[in-house]
Amino acid sequence: MSIRRISEHIKEQNWFAVWLDLVIVFLAVFIGLQADNWNQERIAKQTAKTYYARLIGDLQAEQSSRDAREIYYKQTKRHAESAIKALRTSGKNLGEEFLIDVYQATQRWNYAPQRTTYDELISAGIANAIPDVEIRSRLANLYVNLIQSKITLEEPTPFRDKLRHEMLHEVQSKIREQCGDRFVFRANGVYHLELPEVCDLDIEPELIEEAVQGLLDYEDLAKDLARQISILDVKLGSLSAIKQPIREMVELLASR
Repeated sequence: MSIRRISEHIKEQNWFAVWLDLVIVFLAVFIGLQADNWNQERIAKQTAKTYYARLIGDLQAEQSSRDAREIYYKQTKRHAESAIKALRTSGKNLGEEFLIDVYQATQRWNYAPQRTTYDELISAGIANAIPDVEIRSRLANLYVNLIQSKITLEEPTPFRDKLRHEMLHEVQSKIREQCGDRFVFRANGVYHLELPEVCDLDIEPELIEEAVQGLLDYEDLAKDLARQISILDVKLGSLSAIKQPIREMVELLASR
């Protein structure tokens, strides 16, 4: 509808035609704006769904990582418990199995939350990408919990440094070679650590005896092992506590 046509109707004093032309213009503008709003809303919904899918992938990777860590630290704890039991019951009749147990009790798996997508959303303006207030709030709370979990899982264990300071280097090297961490890469590119259930050091009895004697001279070894078990319990508790919130967040994102 051209301005010239409206001007002609005004000159002719055809007020009905003028009003009709104006109504048509207003309707055209309104429909155009409404169509643009609908298109923007459609794009926003599609963008949110794309981010939801990526967040689900991150959280599933997080859950897989935490499950693997739980297995890892339960195994580490079993080694610590076996070592402290051997100290209390076997006296000086300790051997290769004790050396493996006490060393494996010091194992640690560094942790970082799977939050690539969430960090991208924060830097780009999460309110624009995810308009759903409930989801934004629950995501924020979940990632705060993951940060707290990181602090717990990264808590230093003095026993690790003390034990590795006291144990013969040759024995430590053999344990790392035969019984150390195994890297397992998953399809999503995330790696997991695993400890072998059984291993054989195949070292001379004299070296084993020397290593055992050195650890028997380690003051407060049993107490430090008990403290290590306590720390491992806290780590396992942290790993387990956030499982349900992660599952619920994945279910919520999948439902939107």
